[in-house]
Amino acid sequence: MDLQFLEFDCSEDSQGVVCWDALAQPAARHTPALLEEVRLLLAWAHRFSSQAPGPLEDGADWDFDLQVHGGNRPVHCLWHSTQEKLELSPPASATEEIALSLSISGTPAFAHAFREQWHTP
Repeated sequence: MDLQFLEFDCSEDSQGVVCWDALAQPAARHTPALLEEVRLLLAWAHRFSSQAPGPLEDGADWDFDLQVHGGNRPVHCLWHSTQEKLELSPPASATEEIALSLSISGTPAFAHAFREQWHTP
């Protein structure tokens, strides 16, 4: 699957742990599509692993950090993994641009599957 709004930079450590970082700030009309892309990506990652995201050094397969700003204010962003739902509080208005940063890290097995699924570096 190709991503439309998230373009990742990739780094890998000496133990094969891979980290992808993306920034996106599309026009306000694209906010719903950007959030859907993030939702699909997190839903895929959640289904990939039987574990919840968490620190890789504690044995998790993957982890993520998602930050959203609307205008000049931070927006609380919550991922509901069991419902595969992304919730912003307060919700973004139809005319408001958001800035979104997403970092995903994973084990070598996760990284291999992620690259194949999302066509990333």
